[in-house]
Amino acid sequence: MNLFQLSQDVEQYVIDMRREFHANPEISFQEKRTTARIREELDKIGIPHETVGSGNVVALFDTGRPGKSLAIRADIDALPMDEADKTTPYCSKVEGVMHSCGHDGHAAMLLGTAKVLTQIKDQLKGKIYLCFQVAEEVGGGAGEIVEYLKQKGGVDGVIGTHLDGGSDAGVIHLPDGPLMAGAQLFEIEVKGVGGHGSRPDKAVDPIKPACDILLKIASIPAQYHNPFDTCVVSPCQIHGGSASNIIPESVKIGGNLRFFKYGDDEKLLERIRLVAENTAKAYGTTATVSNVAASPLPVINNPEMAALGREVAASVGFTFAPPHDPTCGSDNYAEFLAAFPGFYCDTGANCKRPGTSGNHHNPTFDLDESAFRRIVEFFAAFAVRFLGE
Repeated sequence: MNLFQLSQDVEQYVIDMRREFHANPEISFQEKRTTARIREELDKIGIPHETVGSGNVVALFDTGRPGKSLAIRADIDALPMDEADKTTPYCSKVEGVMHSCGHDGHAAMLLGTAKVLTQIKDQLKGKIYLCFQVAEEVGGGAGEIVEYLKQKGGVDGVIGTHLDGGSDAGVIHLPDGPLMAGAQLFEIEVKGVGGHGSRPDKAVDPIKPACDILLKIASIPAQYHNPFDTCVVSPCQIHGGSASNIIPESVKIGGNLRFFKYGDDEKLLERIRLVAENTAKAYGTTATVSNVAASPLPVINNPEMAALGREVAASVGFTFAPPHDPTCGSDNYAEFLAAFPGFYCDTGANCKRPGTSGNHHNPTFDLDESAFRRIVEFFAAFAVRFLGE
């Protein structure tokens, strides 16, 4: 079993599939063509699959021999933006939509992994679920797949990677513990009584308490939260008023919070409510706080699974990135890790082509396609090691 050679054998296939996905991007919950092509390729490879929830595709690679079970996840949706470089043969053909985060590569690499696994089926035992997830960019898909896996009896481990445009191919970041933040979006509406700007005494101005609330909630990480549990409370917008001589009826504040510990979002939201409601009351106004879970959980790696992942990564030639802090970005792959032991990792794919950047969600984003083969080999090698234990 030469996984290096097998990953080389599928390298061009993975590149071709990635380029096809890149040229035909689809935004969250609209991945009809993408999922149809994934199903077609799985049929060709000979791996049965099901459509789960909002369009997720979950394939089951069953060795037919008893053993552990593993899930490997790839997200597949694109973003609503135009691609800057129209000169490549694989540039987006869809106006206003682009794969500017690497999900095209994720989908292609998981298909390549499927091909390699079929070549070594006789040397494996147990089951592998290949999970192609829709709508990650808007917080969709993951929970549906997790629930499906639970209905199937759960899995013993889950793994996944995100291509990293900021580091070189062959570099991996796979820490124990927190890797990415959970995220909540919040809105605070402060209501008063409108009136003429010349007679504020006859009105109840919501602007002043809104400004006070904004400053107070921004200080929550320093004043009210455990300093050893990193968090971010970031008010990003404030809207109120329509003219220079009108005291408005209400003002809205919008923002987001990030956290790295299960349950910290609830603590932070409760503090925001407490501050907002009581500050508003002191001004004679009222405040209502609402929230939407953008990515309700932080990405927290299981230490034992992460350690095994690092062993496997080293064995196939990855170089480890210097230790660094978790990112405040979010990914709802966190829902997999909250349900099953596993890890998520960043794998380098910085594109050196002139005019491109490694900035995710940027119209100049592109990938170093030489990274793909390495990750296919890593996934396959981990499956061999994990299922063999």
